[in-house]
Amino acid sequence: MARPVRMPPLGTTADELKIVQWLKAVGETVAQGEPLLEVETDKATLEVEAAVAGTLLAVLHGADEMVAVGEVLGFLGEPGEDVPTEGTSEPRPAAKRQAVPVARKLAQEHGIDLASVEGSGPGGRIEKQDVLALIDAAPVPEDEIEVSRHRQAVAERLTRSIRTIPQFNVAVDVDMSSAAAELARERAAGAAAPTVTHLLLRATAGALREHPEVNRLWVAEGPRLRQLGRADVGLAVAGDDTLLVTTIAEPDLLELAALVELTGRATTEARAGKVSGAPAAVTISNLGMYGVDRFAAIVDPDQTAILAAGAVTERVSAAAGGVRVGPWLELTLTVDHRVVDGVLAARFLAAIRTRLQDF
Repeated sequence: MARPVRMPPLGTTADELKIVQWLKAVGETVAQGEPLLEVETDKATLEVEAAVAGTLLAVLHGADEMVAVGEVLGFLGEPGEDVPTEGTSEPRPAAKRQAVPVARKLAQEHGIDLASVEGSGPGGRIEKQDVLALIDAAPVPEDEIEVSRHRQAVAERLTRSIRTIPQFNVAVDVDMSSAAAELARERAAGAAAPTVTHLLLRATAGALREHPEVNRLWVAEGPRLRQLGRADVGLAVAGDDTLLVTTIAEPDLLELAALVELTGRATTEARAGKVSGAPAAVTISNLGMYGVDRFAAIVDPDQTAILAAGAVTERVSAAAGGVRVGPWLELTLTVDHRVVDGVLAARFLAAIRTRLQDF
């Protein structure tokens, strides 16, 4: 019997997800667990794996279509098997108002009545380009700028974070003398150029192992806490008009050169829209390279904390027998108070500072 391929939730709260592309064509075989198609969430492009082995018998929704979570995308089975034709998709409007899901969503977002759209698809079906043509024809006021879908997703997530998560900040100053010397030694040895971000990744992962109570996620259903078993760390990556978070797997277990290579590859992929979907309790956001001395960030709704790093600056500080000038870094940790209390946040941040100061 043909098995339906359904749109998975993929850990997102969105009701609909966008199909980027099918990785298999109708008639091709697929192994269980093999990537079958790519789907775009509000954060990244992820692969959907085949739940069973078989032949792709039918594709009901194609690239660029917005499809509801749980809806049938296609069918897997044995060659020649019958494919169900009823009950596989949401009801479609009749006659002229037929439209693919992505066209319906675009029309809703822009206040367009589908009855006024001339469809160019089979049987007069309204396609994505039909709605886009009307949007492009509408004049945009000179003082307004169209908001991209990714920017809308970021805005929705951060608004949800502020609205639903009780957050507080703790901050410390870090003497970066030893860390700066370590970076200089690595560079002198001809290693791939490590940065403060790489040291922060390693220090944060080590602190998570020391304080596993921080390495937890709030689960609304219950409610309950999900304990993570790996010391993975999220890294905020700025893309074109959006912000993405990719996960760096256990960075404290890697040599600096290997960590530099892994982080570089993950950053490049993130800017191309592909990020690791592995869960992480803490993300690092470093704006020091932009000349920012200090800032506080907003916790992602699916995480527990975010560590904001400013620039390493030269400061005058007290030293034994006098004063000295050396590099200092300010770190601000924002946490979900439902998961982490003040004392634990302070201890976790102190553990990060200790690791940066004790190279």
